[in-house]
Amino acid sequence: MDRIEWLPDGHNKVDRSSLPFRLTALLIQRLTLIFTTLIYTFTLYSIYLLEVAPAFAYQGFTYYPLTWKEYVTIAFFVILPTIFAPSNIINVSKYIFFIIYYLVYIPTILMSAFRKPGYPSEDIPLFFALLAAMVILGIFAKLPVLRFARPKLTRLTWKYGLFFSLFAVYAFLVAKFGLHPPPSPLNPYDVRLAAREVGPLAGYLLRTAGNVLAPAVMAWALFSKRPMREWLLLFSIFLFILVYSFDGTKSTLFSPILIYSIWIIYKYKITISKIIIYISILLIISIIVDILLGKPILTAIGIRRLAFTPGLLTGYYYEYFIFQKHQIYFYSHSFLSSFFENPYGVAPAFLIGKLYLGSEVASANANLFADAIANIGLIGVPLLAIMAGLYVYLLRVLSGGCEVVALLLAAVPIFALTNTSFFTALLTHGLFLSGFLIWLFPKKYIINECYPNKIK
Repeated sequence: MDRIEWLPDGHNKVDRSSLPFRLTALLIQRLTLIFTTLIYTFTLYSIYLLEVAPAFAYQGFTYYPLTWKEYVTIAFFVILPTIFAPSNIINVSKYIFFIIYYLVYIPTILMSAFRKPGYPSEDIPLFFALLAAMVILGIFAKLPVLRFARPKLTRLTWKYGLFFSLFAVYAFLVAKFGLHPPPSPLNPYDVRLAAREVGPLAGYLLRTAGNVLAPAVMAWALFSKRPMREWLLLFSIFLFILVYSFDGTKSTLFSPILIYSIWIIYKYKITISKIIIYISILLIISIIVDILLGKPILTAIGIRRLAFTPGLLTGYYYEYFIFQKHQIYFYSHSFLSSFFENPYGVAPAFLIGKLYLGSEVASANANLFADAIANIGLIGVPLLAIMAGLYVYLLRVLSGGCEVVALLLAAVPIFALTNTSFFTALLTHGLFLSGFLIWLFPKKYIINECYPNKIK
């Protein structure tokens, strides 16, 4: 039945299902997204100019005044993805588009203009490769989800299995690291460096604990009723803090905020335009606080690390491996080491850290696209977008159509793609294990969210 809305005072009725109305609504939606994205971009620009460049120029965050060509180039490439971008975040395919677009794509374009004088013509191939990747992720975001049979796991089996896994992993980590207060978020580096020396098994279990098990408990809490919800939420936050005390990784403290924010966004169907406005307001508040304090504290632990650093490092990877035409890795430092010899003797992150950051121990971990450039070349950018898009779509399939389960359980490992490679996120940061938990998540916990017409 057509949706008809009657206007007061005898005005003509409005047919909300008519083609002109839908086209007008779509146009307004796109224009709103373009406007809010430009606001976000301008906010990033202002923060960089006022706080990041003056305080962190020694780390490579330099600034050269932009020419009119650079302004036009930035605006052109920033706006283009909004044409096909999703308008909301109701599944993980739209979620990965969102985080890659706003925390990798836009910062990379900005940093290219900031760190070099004049028109960055040599970076145009990188921009088009990134744009192709966003088109690919945009296509996956619009695909309908396929149904896939899920095991009928009971709530009791889920509880026992999850708590056994929690006990085994956290008991090992406590035995390895000991119990001690978490480090200050402003200076966790000693703890972080010490955590690198504990061996691959402990490192893998750290990421499993913080990226898979603790988020699973938090998702379980959000689907539960009171008072169980409050107790499980507190327990999940305790688990996140415990992991942070072991390795000092700031993203671990951010994880529960991320998961709960996604829950609110999904629950209340908040559009991306509104999300970007909220984020821009938070960024403005943070820079005001930093100016009042006289130190870039919030800027340093927030947007500089989340957005500007991935953008800067992507430019470094592109400059070294593509523009300067140095030999690429072909994953010779990783799972293809049996087939190819590592030409540098170290992983790409440490090579770039040594060359551009001037440190033998600095690990210049970049995002999935920067890592693709180092291992495959520029063609690796759209290629990795296809791989990531396919796997994230698989998570939707494994959820049995209950999109919110995949969103909550995979939010943290997918977010890791802004700071690590796809294969590292898949095998080390819990992206593969999160898919397993999505498939096993008991239907009875999510019946109210995804199957409201089913009899409990």
